[in-house]
Amino acid sequence: LAYVRIDSLQSQYNYFQELVGELQAEEEKIVVELQRRQQELQTNIELYQQEAPKMTARQREANEADLRRVQQNYLQVEQAAQGQMMQRQNDLTVMMREDMNSAIEVLKEELNLDFILLYEEGGQIIYANDEFDITERMVNMLNENRENPTEEEATEAALEATDSTSAE
Repeated sequence: LAYVRIDSLQSQYNYFQELVGELQAEEEKIVVELQRRQQELQTNIELYQQEAPKMTARQREANEADLRRVQQNYLQVEQAAQGQMMQRQNDLTVMMREDMNSAIEVLKEELNLDFILLYEEGGQIIYANDEFDITERMVNMLNENRENPTEEEATEAALEATDSTSAE
């Protein structure tokens, strides 16, 4: 029996931290873009409100339809951005789980383990003896695997890089 502290694993696994940083940077860009679009929409609404008294009924209808279209477009962009961020977070979770599973396969054999539990503050396990904590060992293994990939992983990464470059 052993356990892994998920909070420590996430904070000490270098590759995971790198991906979290990329995700946060991407999220910040999206937030800035959404704020810019929202401000632009608000400015257009204010301009319309100022000019509306001078417009004919037909001009007001056309401007209102245009504003509704711009607002609908903004909402679609916002929903797409939220979906994109949720997908990226899900991808990060899946990647973390795959990396952990690889390490678990090795550790369970090395340590003759039947159970490996996730321990998190406030979780279902209220106490765990530090003797059964394999977090540091797993973190070291994960970091080492990312620093020194196997030939198969290196070839796969090179192919992915080539595919993403040719797609651009």
